[in-house]
Amino acid sequence: MKTKILLTFIVVLLFWRFPAASQEWLVPGNQLNVENPLPYNLENVQKGKDLYQQNCKSCHGDPGKNNHLPLAPPPPDIVSEQMQANTDGGLFYKITSGRGGMPQFETTISEDDRWRIINFIRNYNADYEQLLIDAPPVNAKLLASVNEADKKVEVLAEYEDKAGNFLQLENTPVFISAKKAFGNQLLGQALTDENGRAVYSIPETLIGDEQGLVSIVVTLGENYLAEQVVLEKAKVGKIKDVPKLIRKEVLWSTNENVQLWLLLSYIGAAGAAWIAIGYVVFQLIKIKKSGKE
Repeated sequence: MKTKILLTFIVVLLFWRFPAASQEWLVPGNQLNVENPLPYNLENVQKGKDLYQQNCKSCHGDPGKNNHLPLAPPPPDIVSEQMQANTDGGLFYKITSGRGGMPQFETTISEDDRWRIINFIRNYNADYEQLLIDAPPVNAKLLASVNEADKKVEVLAEYEDKAGNFLQLENTPVFISAKKAFGNQLLGQALTDENGRAVYSIPETLIGDEQGLVSIVVTLGENYLAEQVVLEKAKVGKIKDVPKLIRKEVLWSTNENVQLWLLLSYIGAAGAAWIAIGYVVFQLIKIKKSGKE
């Protein structure tokens, strides 16, 4: 009997804690039949793919691979009937407002870009022409250097044709990132010209280390198989302001950077330690004197 009561309590608790997992996600009627204002064409689908890779793939996974994150409720694969059964207006409402584990993108992704993500989702709908066809990545290679004086990254990109020759990679985005302790921070991208060359101007706001050094990472998109180029410790960032709480020449500093509570705590602890030592010495002296008597 006690076991049944406990199980009932756990079930009730789970449904109270995760209401989104047990309820259908309803879309307001005035949003349900809103049509996508952007045309379904290759440009919008390609841009939608890039946006999906940056903002959605980490949870929903690769299209058709069913490798989404193990969340509750599970994020549907965009190829699935569950995803494709949504109207364009319904998808736009859900991407915009979010719910539970699904973040709201109203303030982080522009309205047009949210519609472009929907165009990419429709690329996997049987009622739409498939504009993007999954193909194996093309072999490519990158050469890059940093012009520290002008704070620019200069890139040369080439791809391998069917005959095994490397040719200039034209009109292709090259992605520039800053190497960080927990991953790479995307700074931006540059488009290669007819000679396969691209130049990227590093933002003035980029913060480096205490010397202004930043490691720059240069990559191509997922359609190309190329080793990334890492330009180690280029002096192209702003100097990181690190407050020095303790001076090198002394153990404790009394400058304005030291917090008062820390200084008082140290003085109090040191004083208490000396009082304790004095008390022990005093007691030892008393014991020694009493032994002589």
